[in-house]
Amino acid sequence: MVFAQTECNTTRYIDYNAFSGADVTSGVTFGNNTALGGGNVDLKMDVYEPTGDTETNRPVIVMAFGGSFIGGNRSQVAFLGNIFAKLGYVVVANDYRVGFFLPSQISTTLAVLRGSHDMKACVRYLKKTVAEDGNPYGIDPDRIIIGGVSAGAISAIHAAYLNLDSQVPAYMANDTAGLGGMEGNSGSPGYSSEPLAVLSFSGTIGDSSWIVPGSAPICSIHEENDGTVPYLTQEVSVSGFATGLIASGSGDLHIRAENVGIDNCLLTYRGVALHVGYLSGTPDQQALDFARDFCANMVCDGTSDCSSVDAVIASISEVERNTIEAYPNPTTDVLNFSTEEITSVEVVDVTGR
Repeated sequence: MVFAQTECNTTRYIDYNAFSGADVTSGVTFGNNTALGGGNVDLKMDVYEPTGDTETNRPVIVMAFGGSFIGGNRSQVAFLGNIFAKLGYVVVANDYRVGFFLPSQISTTLAVLRGSHDMKACVRYLKKTVAEDGNPYGIDPDRIIIGGVSAGAISAIHAAYLNLDSQVPAYMANDTAGLGGMEGNSGSPGYSSEPLAVLSFSGTIGDSSWIVPGSAPICSIHEENDGTVPYLTQEVSVSGFATGLIASGSGDLHIRAENVGIDNCLLTYRGVALHVGYLSGTPDQQALDFARDFCANMVCDGTSDCSSVDAVIASISEVERNTIEAYPNPTTDVLNFSTEEITSVEVVDVTGR
């Protein structure tokens, strides 16, 4: 997919001061669904547009807040809305359903599904505004990047890669059907929820095998020793409670992306034990530049061009460059591995064994 947009021939998407500020439209309702505690809840979004912009076919970044699916609100990502709007994007800070739940394998998975459903509904709504409402936000429906911080990133990742009923563990089948299948029922049915790409600030995925050839490109930023959202593959905890749920963070997610040929970028903060510390206080410039470059390349020519930013991240290890093949798959007997070098392999089933 190549866009070759004319606005890409300027400093737009590169200069943090390409525009003087952001014009914000707050509290736009994009959907509705059943709240965690029962009853209907409207899902709203805040829209950040570049001040004085004359373009009418602009790329979008949908950015969801963090909070362990228990709390949080749209205002938490306002600083990202302002930063990316000044670069020339229309930024949408979206709601998704949150609330207290006793963390467990099933309840945590349901929280993730609600988050991904609401993210998909937001994307569908944006595309609907172009088709039916005269494009009030001046967006390009084919250039929508979805992303988020922590739980918001997890919502975006699953919105992009969890798309088939067959991907859901059998123990979740009835619960998933009750939530509206893979697309959910949070609003604007009939429109595609497929994004151009994913921007993850410390996110994770329930099963890296959900990333398949042809999936959306992804850019991830993550601390290596994150104790809240795992960087590799391990059990997930919510507010200190073990869930029994195994998930793969940015490190293993990108090994999978490499192995199936998905355009991807990974910035790792080696040896750092914080959780999204690079966005706390004054955001780390390296993280902002990394995300900026990925988004600019995606909306302008459809590729991440990660080769141009490898110098600013920890080098990719050999195991990430080489292919590991498993066969036969599926199997109920012996599982064989073929690699280009001697290595170790860890196999974890969906129940965490």
